[in-house]
Amino acid sequence: MIIEHKKLLSITGLVAAVCVLGACYGTKAHREYNLDILKEKENIVPIAIIGSGPAGLSAGVYGARANRSTLVIEGNQPGGLLTKTSTVENWPGEISIQGTQIVKNMREHAAHLGVSFLADSVEEVDFTQWPFVITTGDGVTLHALTVIIATGANPRKLNIPGEELSGVSSCAVCDAPFFKNEDVAVVGGGDSAVEEAIQLATFAKSVTILVRGPQMRAAASMQDRLKDYSSVRIMYNARPVEVIGDGEKVTGVRLVDAEGNPKDLLPVTGVFLAVGHIPNSQLFEGKLELEEGGYIMIKGRPADTGREQETSVEGVFAAGDVEDHVYRQARVAEGSGVKAALDAESFLQEIGFNVSMGKKLKSNLFKVGTKQSGTGVRKVESLADFNTVLEGAEGLVVLDFYADYCPSCLHMLPAYEAVATEFAGEVTFLKVDSEQAIDLVAKYYVTRVPCLLVFSKGKLVGRYNQAMDKKELREFVDGFIQS
Repeated sequence: MIIEHKKLLSITGLVAAVCVLGACYGTKAHREYNLDILKEKENIVPIAIIGSGPAGLSAGVYGARANRSTLVIEGNQPGGLLTKTSTVENWPGEISIQGTQIVKNMREHAAHLGVSFLADSVEEVDFTQWPFVITTGDGVTLHALTVIIATGANPRKLNIPGEELSGVSSCAVCDAPFFKNEDVAVVGGGDSAVEEAIQLATFAKSVTILVRGPQMRAAASMQDRLKDYSSVRIMYNARPVEVIGDGEKVTGVRLVDAEGNPKDLLPVTGVFLAVGHIPNSQLFEGKLELEEGGYIMIKGRPADTGREQETSVEGVFAAGDVEDHVYRQARVAEGSGVKAALDAESFLQEIGFNVSMGKKLKSNLFKVGTKQSGTGVRKVESLADFNTVLEGAEGLVVLDFYADYCPSCLHMLPAYEAVATEFAGEVTFLKVDSEQAIDLVAKYYVTRVPCLLVFSKGKLVGRYNQAMDKKELREFVDGFIQS
């Protein structure tokens, strides 16, 4: 990769320019070039990790163990897909453990070793210059010497009518408690579909797994687990073509068989999608080479560097589900995160940025500030409590439904409180524990968390069912103010 910088030639001459191309890594000239450039920069991050799932957290552990200043930018779904998994039985050393507990343990381990965490999302990256420039949603600009992309993947959608209805979800761990004694459906035939069905069986009256083909793709051991749940049944050759609702909630799923012939309408109040995932690589389109399907392309193990997790841009690495279209397992993601961190350390050594140099630039390194939580959010505990606030409120009222078992909900609360402080006097911000205020949950048919409801003049005017970072929350609220 050729990096142009006017100051490059003035400081180190043509020899250093050749070094950027990789011809003389580790030479004195290259080390001087790095020092001269970096001492003029602020918010330097030797190892910047985008994403906080198993790949990102394991990379953080190894970055910190190499005595490198390491930052994990958590994103708006900290912990990634593993936090949406219930019981994990294939994590070495653990007979049975919750996905959220694995993430908690890994994060604590990384923090103990000195990894810094930034509760923010990445808005923009610039890999055409070095140090690489990362801009966050909250307006922070970072200068990264290496970048590890561990943004994971998001659940794939069916793209059928009615999919946006309240009652359609991709996370049984998050939303199963809202479907007690209800009839629900799970769409999919793999391991994830089995996990969703088992999680739902604890709450729902019946669970129907809709399998598109004549058999399931799930491992035999996973299918055997279904035998313990009499409320779960499997319907083969059943492809959803529309989710039906009554304007407020889901009432059924319209199905066709393998040949496209209509089947009987399946009456359910909840639909859970387990039909695969899409890599979160959209931010890097046009900036890195991508494979078919949007997966970030990695080099493998090139003879020239040996850095297995490196992308098409030298010094930028990828790990986990954003680059893995074969295994897509949490433990495989963890291992690739380890390799990415070792590759990043190798790159830093090769360009001459040793630990000693890092210490000299300590004042230039990025430090996560301690942000005070906002104080403008009131907690309501019942429908009656909420109605009292709503009747006396002037202007907009925003209500955030959260749950203690939902990592995305808890991660979003500090951002929600900070935004509430920004809009103090204009908007009333409320929060409610969805496990406590059952009457409020039932009144507004909340079937997914986090869930934001917006009220104007006492009437519901908006609903949003995804986690948001501070910038997204700010824009979300401002959109209603301006409308």
